[in-house]
Amino acid sequence: MTTSTFTIGPLPIAPGDDEGRRARAHEDGFLYVPGLLAPAQLAPLRALVDEALARRGWLVDGRSDPALRLGRWDDTRWTAFLADVLASAPYQALAAAPELLGVIRLLCGDDPELHVGDVCRLVSPGAVDLTTPPHQDAAYLRDAADVWTAWLALGPCPLALGPLALYPGSHTGGLRAHAPVAAGDGVVGTDVPEGAPWCASALAPGDVLFFSSLTIHRALPNVTADELRVSVDYRYRPRASITSIATAY
Repeated sequence: MTTSTFTIGPLPIAPGDDEGRRARAHEDGFLYVPGLLAPAQLAPLRALVDEALARRGWLVDGRSDPALRLGRWDDTRWTAFLADVLASAPYQALAAAPELLGVIRLLCGDDPELHVGDVCRLVSPGAVDLTTPPHQDAAYLRDAADVWTAWLALGPCPLALGPLALYPGSHTGGLRAHAPVAAGDGVVGTDVPEGAPWCASALAPGDVLFFSSLTIHRALPNVTADELRVSVDYRYRPRASITSIATAY
């Protein structure tokens, strides 16, 4: 698939065995695990999110108005929405799903500390200029060297809706220079080489992307007519990392 500025190929599916998954994550900086969660596991959180969206008029009969232009990090409407969602029982419960923690434990090499920068993202249809640019999470998360993210959409996420694209192997160069995308914008971006081998796939409910805080990733634009992209980022770090950070102060 070719977008206006870059070409992407499909995400490689994670091996089924632990050793294969460790090797793939070490090489690529991410894992794509289709069907890790059952759609029913997402349903309580999706219902809560849909109620919060409908209450604000952001979702009417399952459709969203592109004029809303949701997607900026500093949008106070979005931060108020987060206050409703992040502390909710469904949000907290899904973060602790055994299926997610099992993969995270494998990647971290330790029991994980939960909720180290979680968000529930909203991206309006047609707001192409608000599409998240290439970046590493370590550029804006404190003490992020050992952090891994589990990213999942709360519904079907075809390429047109704007799932993540990841740059395999980009974690090996360490933290790269980042700069604000625009004056006053809280989003930071980093340069990538021309022809970088981006990977992305259409995602079904329950598919999960795991990636390192050093892996360069970006969103694809939401080019649908009236669909709001709703996704969650659950972030984890190994408990041993928490202990070492506390000891250093």
